[in-house]
Amino acid sequence: MKSPKLALAGLMIAGGCASQGTQPGDACDNADGALSNAAFVIATAPDAGERVQSGFEVTGCSRNFESTVVWRLLARDGAVLNQGTTTGGGVDGFGPFAFSVPFAVPERQIGHLEVFEEDASDGEGFPPARNVLPLVLMP
Repeated sequence: MKSPKLALAGLMIAGGCASQGTQPGDACDNADGALSNAAFVIATAPDAGERVQSGFEVTGCSRNFESTVVWRLLARDGAVLNQGTTTGGGVDGFGPFAFSVPFAVPERQIGHLEVFEEDASDGEGFPPARNVLPLVLMP
């Protein structure tokens, strides 16, 4: 069962995170203009340390090259359990992203979800955005 925070985050995304009407604390809230000219990837759910099962939802906001958000779920030993891409905001502006993460583990363990932008600049400019969330992976 999703926590109330996760359910609320899903409603905010579905309601148009990048448009007017965002909620305070929403990763796409740009009332202060901080997101207007920045490249970023912000994962807002799940919370660090949360217990997750296969198929858990990840939500957030991004603005990055070609709108591509990359993700990877790592097991305790560093093995890649699953990986993929999704889309968020691009060079024209920021926007929400959401994806599900299926995985299989034989026992409960600490894992890490990486949500990031690959470096398309070959080391030029600022380092690409990267979020690493420790999670408890449930079988």
